[in-house]
Amino acid sequence: MKGPVHHHAYTWIGSGSDYGTDSLRRPTNAQFSTLSVAPIEPANWLLKSPKMIKGTFTEAAAALAWFEEQIRAYAQSFDSDYQKSEAAIRSHVDGAQESIKIQRDAVGGWWMNGGSSFYSVQLVACPNFFRLEYACPQPPG
Repeated sequence: MKGPVHHHAYTWIGSGSDYGTDSLRRPTNAQFSTLSVAPIEPANWLLKSPKMIKGTFTEAAAALAWFEEQIRAYAQSFDSDYQKSEAAIRSHVDGAQESIKIQRDAVGGWWMNGGSSFYSVQLVACPNFFRLEYACPQPPG
């Protein structure tokens, strides 16, 4: 891997139809880099405008705290009663902790408003284990 791993933070909340339109979520779309919709492959966030980065974390604890904060901010809006529960939130946070520990992406996504909206929270490792060829959009600093 090139350089120390850090994580870029991304969120997206938007229309369920946009989320369900694969062509909007692929880098082959001419407008991909400027569209804020969450990409199909988490590493592809690194191909989008750096303006979409919500934060950059070099410390695992800070990245995890951000991830949990994002989930808790919207949990009561999730469609599934189970996904609103403390057990589900804890499970997502624990999974993110494991992913961060091994320097991988941490990803969460939830349907809201009866399926008309989708909420995505992602911490994308950079350099990315699966896409080493992607340049870092914004080095930590």
